[in-house]
Amino acid sequence: MTMTAEEVLERFQKALGDSLVSHEIREYTMGVKRKRTYEEVWLTIDPEAFRKAVEEVFAIAYPHLHFISGEDKGGDVITMIYSFGLFWAEPWGEVSVVIKFDLPKERLVLPTITDLMPGAETNEREIREMLGVEFEGLKNRRHLFLPDDWPEGKYPWRRDEYGVEDMVKHTHRSVKEIRNAGVNEDE
Repeated sequence: MTMTAEEVLERFQKALGDSLVSHEIREYTMGVKRKRTYEEVWLTIDPEAFRKAVEEVFAIAYPHLHFISGEDKGGDVITMIYSFGLFWAEPWGEVSVVIKFDLPKERLVLPTITDLMPGAETNEREIREMLGVEFEGLKNRRHLFLPDDWPEGKYPWRRDEYGVEDMVKHTHRSVKEIRNAGVNEDE
């Protein structure tokens, strides 16, 4: 059974109470001859309510995971953004739920959601290696995009990252080694 964006928002208001900091329903119109609308529920929450908010998404309907992302605007927090699609199997019935919250940089730890959705592993691994967010319960902690020998504690997406020159030098050295593999320099 599908629900409107307003009904989805009501569920979150009841489930999260005061942990729901702010909310908004965004509507987009698509199409030329046959215009259709698409709705998104944007929720800003207290980070302590993160797991409860995600569990509520799954209680409404099994979602499609659009993405998990993080943003460092500078300062002392990382803004986490989770986007899910509900009712995605219904033609023009999908309602997106976007959950945003700020994580303090001195405590970049979240519970994994891979127990609810195994496919979230790739997104969590990317955020872990690029922003330094740890996911409690994440079993596979290997790098996904960065080389295995990438320096520990260096996070390319962080605005407060120092030692960028070392990271670039390290990356280019690895690329150069790959490009020169099998080439005899004596020729």
